[in-house]
Amino acid sequence: MQKAGIDDALFERTRTETHDDGETLEITCTPWAGGPWNPDHQHGGAVSALVAYAIDRMPSPVPMRIARFSVDMFRGVPLTPLRVETRLSRGGRRIQGLETTIYDGDTPVTRATALRVRTTDDLAELEAKLADEPDVGAPPTTVPEFEMRSGLAQIPPFVQACDLVPGRAAVCGEPSMTWARLRCRVVAGEETSPVVRLAAVADFASGTGNVMDYTKYSAINPDLSTHVLRAPRSDWIGLRGVTTRAPDGIGQSSASIHDAEGQIGRVYATLLLGRR
Repeated sequence: MQKAGIDDALFERTRTETHDDGETLEITCTPWAGGPWNPDHQHGGAVSALVAYAIDRMPSPVPMRIARFSVDMFRGVPLTPLRVETRLSRGGRRIQGLETTIYDGDTPVTRATALRVRTTDDLAELEAKLADEPDVGAPPTTVPEFEMRSGLAQIPPFVQACDLVPGRAAVCGEPSMTWARLRCRVVAGEETSPVVRLAAVADFASGTGNVMDYTKYSAINPDLSTHVLRAPRSDWIGLRGVTTRAPDGIGQSSASIHDAEGQIGRVYATLLLGRR
């Protein structure tokens, strides 16, 4: 499979139904959404992007943006037609709570919650930028050929839908820097908003710094929680992350999120570790 282009997409929206408190979307998946562990399942980045897209579509009474979204993937999300239901769980003009559930038929496979906060131009004097972290650097100017991880038979389609420059930690627990940018649209024929682009690549945090032999072990993240300080202003998004693992088969990845101008958020993921 060749790399995706700007006219490709992860999903197609085939039907939209609006309710009093939300919206239902019927979605078909393209092969670009495919993940690394099962050829019939989506990459976590595709799932995260679909959730953020559904939330970002919801109307608001005043200008608002996503400040946090948390995704729980109960099981592998298939590459079959899906139903995405989003509802407003808490209304308001300053804060909104939203819930999104992805269904495979009648079976819920992913559930997410999000917090949207009103935006204003009246408090610019309160801006306090985060200090630069070491070893972040600048977005790449060229994209080297992607190096396969040991144990993966082929480059996952979703990775082919991104430009990816992964970090290479020497040992698990050592910080590592990964830069990524989405090459295609999330939904066919629609512009992808900056926060949805961020959601698509935030899942790469689960592998940043996770040094292991993938011929023997797997590391699947069943959740992803992303806090967004501000929307990215560049296509390239950087993740400076670290992964740790406990002896009972659970791991944890965390990363600071960066664009070309500085840090813009944080992301956290739980890892389900297993033998292959």
